[in-house]
Parts: sequence; structure tokens; C-alpha cells
Amino acid sequence: MRIFFLSLSLCALAVCAPSSRAQAPENKELLAKLTKLEKDSWVATQKRDGEFFRTYMAPEFLGFFADGTSADRAAFIRNLDDFELTEFQMGKATMLQINADAVMILYRLNYQGKHKGKVIKMENIESSSLYTRRDGKWLEIFYQETLPPKS
Repeated sequence: MRIFFLSLSLCALAVCAPSSRAQAPENKELLAKLTKLEKDSWVATQKRDGEFFRTYMAPEFLGFFADGTSADRAAFIRNLDDFELTEFQMGKATMLQINADAVMILYRLNYQGKHKGKVIKMENIESSSLYTRRDGKWLEIFYQETLPPKS
């Protein structure tokens, strides 16, 4: 019986463990596509382009930000008028594919600007976006920023 559970555990470990092999070409293409979408969303934020977000975000989108605020899609779009993004830098993105229609993009982020006139400068933020594919189109359904630990 112990051998059965040991074999089952080793099999599960082999299936679930991260692979050291290079990403498959289709995964690299998907990562590039979703990274571009993510960058486009930051550019749209700079432009205060609410129309972009109406088609980029899923209707049930939720976002949690490093300043402790959160927003659904409607609140995020309304807030664009109060937020002036002057600069952003995305680090190299990585991808966690949950299934064929759900993928998380993870990256480090720096950005600065003003919110309702108050200067904001965020550095070394851990950022993640969860995308879902619906009718062949990738939509952002969840976004989260995490502050780095204090030194």
C-alpha cells in the first residue's frame, strides 16, 4: 500500500512540477500576445481611453491596487479622469497558464503620475493580470499589484 501511495505521489509530482524545458512555441506566442495587451492597457491608461477598457476588460473585472484601493470595470473607467499616468516601465513578463482559456501574466512594474492632484510613485511592484479567452478574444478579468517588502 505504501508503494502505491509513493508511486502516486511521484507521478503527481512529475505532472505538477515546473518543467525545465524551454516554453513551447505556442506558449511564447501567447505570452507575447498577452504582454502586448498588457502594455496596450498602460498606454490606454496614459491616454485616459475608457473605450479601450470597455473592450479589454471582462464585464466582471476586479482590480486590487498597491495603494489599497480596488475597482470593478465601471469604477476603473470612471477613475481614468482623475488619474494622470506620466510614466510606466514593465519588467519582463512571465506566464502561468491555468488552462486553455485562462492565463496569468506576471511582471515587475514601476509607474508614476498624479491621482486627483496627488503625486504617486510606485516602484518595484509585483503585478499580475488574469486573462480569460471568450469567443476567441482575450479579456482581462483580474488585476493585482503587490508592494515589495520593506527593507
